[in-house]
Amino acid sequence: MIDIDKLQESPAQDFISAEERWQQLQQCYRFGIPSLDALTRLYPGSVVLFQGDLSTSGFRTLVTRLTLSLLLTNSHSQMAFIDGANLFPFFEIGEGARRHQTDPLLVLDRIQLARAFNFHQVTEIITNHLPDLIRRKQINIIMIPQISAHYLSKEALQYQEYDKRPATSSLTELNASLGVLKSLALQYDLVIIMTATNAPQSRYKALGGTYLAHSVTNIIRVDHSAPNRKEVQFSFELLKDPERPVSQVEVVDPLEERQLMSLTHFWR
Repeated sequence: MIDIDKLQESPAQDFISAEERWQQLQQCYRFGIPSLDALTRLYPGSVVLFQGDLSTSGFRTLVTRLTLSLLLTNSHSQMAFIDGANLFPFFEIGEGARRHQTDPLLVLDRIQLARAFNFHQVTEIITNHLPDLIRRKQINIIMIPQISAHYLSKEALQYQEYDKRPATSSLTELNASLGVLKSLALQYDLVIIMTATNAPQSRYKALGGTYLAHSVTNIIRVDHSAPNRKEVQFSFELLKDPERPVSQVEVVDPLEERQLMSLTHFWR
């Protein structure tokens, strides 16, 4: 039953013309990486997922390049970095800034960093602390490496067993956190960048499955190669994009891969 009194107390967002909204969307952000900027446009309100089978060091290199290029290219932006995977690259960002003849401290000063060590803390940061930070610090970009890792981990299963909660409760929290992120992106015209490893036995589904895939506007599959020890090259494939609904990649799984997997499969 709808409480009319509460509805009257809650201020509704004013309507704006479609033309005005179109003008807002033309103020695109840029990745600052030519291959990505040629692949898709980064509109205000975008929630972008990079997924792949990269190693931890591979994801760290990707996150470093994305963080640095986003801040250098979008020079007036402020970033919130929710680090649940111990991937914040202090040294690499500093070295990259120097290569671009920029003071590293000026770049780091535009990043608000939060650390999370389990899925409860990730949820707490996103739902209870991030909205206030966005308003106070005028955050434009949010970076969340390995968004689903804590929610689908052995530690998550142990927490749930200890708390006597269902094995799906971490997925419920993941879904709630993704809903908050999507709402914040639209409300404040943010750009949210997330990374995730591929789900077991799949090249096209990230860890988190449809919970994650349906909550983002863009999905980019990333592969990498290392010609030598000092150089890492990334290649990108667009799997989901709001501007190209007709050309979405259609994946037909072999019949034997359509078997339903127990959730505990993710915690092995």
